[in-house]
Amino acid sequence: MKTRSLLQKTVTIGLSVAALTVGGTALGASDKGKVSVLNWWTSGSEAKSMNVLQQMLADKGYKMVNDAVSGGGGSNARTVLKSRIQSNNLPGAAQIKGPEIQQWCTTGLTMNIDQVAKEQNWSKILPGPVAKGMQCDDHFVAVPFNLHRINWLWINKSALEKAGASMPTDWNSLVDTLDKLKAAGITPVAGGGDTWQVATEFDAIALATGGADFYRKAFVDLDENALSGDTMTKALKRLRTIQKYEDPAGQGLSWNHDTGLVVKGKAGMQIMGDWAKGEISNADATPGDEIACIAFPGEHSGFVYNADSFEMFKSSNSDQQAQYAFARTALSPEFQRKFNMAKGSIPVREDVSLDGFDACAQQSKKDFTAAEKNDALVPSFSQDMAENGAVKGAIFDVIAKFYNNKGMSPEDAAKEMASQAKQAKMMSQM
Repeated sequence: MKTRSLLQKTVTIGLSVAALTVGGTALGASDKGKVSVLNWWTSGSEAKSMNVLQQMLADKGYKMVNDAVSGGGGSNARTVLKSRIQSNNLPGAAQIKGPEIQQWCTTGLTMNIDQVAKEQNWSKILPGPVAKGMQCDDHFVAVPFNLHRINWLWINKSALEKAGASMPTDWNSLVDTLDKLKAAGITPVAGGGDTWQVATEFDAIALATGGADFYRKAFVDLDENALSGDTMTKALKRLRTIQKYEDPAGQGLSWNHDTGLVVKGKAGMQIMGDWAKGEISNADATPGDEIACIAFPGEHSGFVYNADSFEMFKSSNSDQQAQYAFARTALSPEFQRKFNMAKGSIPVREDVSLDGFDACAQQSKKDFTAAEKNDALVPSFSQDMAENGAVKGAIFDVIAKFYNNKGMSPEDAAKEMASQAKQAKMMSQM
């Protein structure tokens, strides 16, 4: 702990010096200051969404430098963030979410933004679980942008019609629909690319199979019995079933490529968060019309959520007033509407109207409200909302091993998941 503390002080001092030089230059480059924003939003719809914020800040006299890093579902951006700390070039804001927000607080590098939170009354306009997640030691240090639903199933209606298949309502009817798509020469499920995409599929499968209580015990509490038991085994069996209907040549393809296959009717379905809506719209299709959206079917309903957020850093290369403007603008009603329409998510502000949003967004808001009321709202393990990076990585490794090794049984995978998660949690606490 002494070594860590010394490193922490050294980094902080170095960043302070860097801020004096870099920050001074930034003020001369724009009217009111500059904020650099590290993120991993690089697809067409994601880049469009960030352009909205960049323009709104420019209209207020602030320059936003969009430092977007592609690949790895965010892992590459995290690596860049760590390297920038070492080179005394910390961004003003970085895309960080879930328990990782609190982890970064321990470094002493995060910036208190209570001033903006109080001004906009964040404790009233944000859902309780989201507001809590943005805080560290009762101070706001991060700003949420949106609410994504993870457990969506996107379906090309024309592909179903061509295959003579019906919209699935439960697990058995889903398998029947997949069989008919395959018989019609249509790839049933677009997916099976990077590990995070497979984990995203499993996110939806796990909730639909075991329900919210099981999901929380397994992925939030890391209960050994839940991770290694019959329900997890059943969920893994279903993942293996879904795998049989995916294109074996699809390994390594991006999620937005897979969304494109569904829009074109080359694939029937995709299990993916509602950021897929942005790609659907960019392809001139309408979410909820040509492309249907339903919660992934199973025995249980609920809402797996992801709240994209940006943590603020002090002693950075950015101007403090520009950082405040970034946070303030991100939660303004105007930006919440523009951004979420472009991104495919729904506003995280509960007081923002969804008039003009597509049918899938309307359904998402309705289901979120119901899930919050019925205790069926769960934080996504695949999107870094449930556990720290080490534990998530351990679960990802087991899912990848199971997916890539067809000789591995669901029972063995469940037992290994429990073992690896326990070990990762123990190591992260040392």
